Amino acid sequence: MGHSVKLIPPYQVKPFVVGNKNDHNDAIAIAEASRRPKASFVPVKTLEQQDIQSLQRIRERLMKHRTATSNQLRGLMAEYGIVLPKGLSHLRKQVPHILEDAQQPLTTVARGFIHRLYRDVIRLEKDIDEVSNELLALLKHNKDYQLLQTIPGVGPVISASLIASVGDAYYFKNGRQMAAWMGLTPKQHASGERSRMQGISKRGDRTLRKLFIHGARTVLNWCEGKTDKLSIWLKDIKKRAHPCKVIVALANKLARIAWAVLATKSPYQAA
Repeated sequence: MGHSVKLIPPYQVKPFVVGNKNDHNDAIAIAEASRRPKASFVPVKTLEQQDIQSLQRIRERLMKHRTATSNQLRGLMAEYGIVLPKGLSHLRKQVPHILEDAQQPLTTVARGFIHRLYRDVIRLEKDIDEVSNELLALLKHNKDYQLLQTIPGVGPVISASLIASVGDAYYFKNGRQMAAWMGLTPKQHASGERSRMQGISKRGDRTLRKLFIHGARTVLNWCEGKTDKLSIWLKDIKKRAHPCKVIVALANKLARIAWAVLATKSPYQAA
């Protein structure tokens, strides 16, 4: 019908709701919020973006179930005096040998539920691999997906999440606006002549923010001995701030770099 559909964040609409919450008041609040000069919109996702995001959400759920199942398996085996080292690889290798060892202090019932839980962990791992391969096949010809992986700390998972959530970088004016949309910029509390910068706002996509922080943590762990500009900046800021603050500051910078890579369609250059 000639209309351009856009999405507006709920937190921008809430202040304009007058009276009780109902469809009539909500519609008026949405119309009022959409006309504000600082209103920010998000375009409706394409079908390809929805496919990528759906596969990622499925993968996340499977990984949570795998972690919960493996933790339960470890806890129940510890009750019988069998403690395994950390890591899924140790669980995969040692549980079959434990079940076959007749000298282990396990009853028939215990061997039964340990075998079932172990089978569930293996099944979940296969499902995770299937979803990951499907996601990779969907994105392997995407140029943005390949360009994003040239950024330090940005791998296949972060690249896929960014493409699914953002798509076109030009929906944001600059890298700072995209970082603010992810909730990686500090909150400001100003009154009169006093202005204080507080913690990050934590708005926007929580999963994407979490992934960027994990990626920044990896970069921070391997910055020693490197001489590129990013590593030099990191080593300098590490002397002055707590490691957690350094990680969030780096995540903010990586988000801005990601916007620049998407906007210019060129790979990241360390120089």
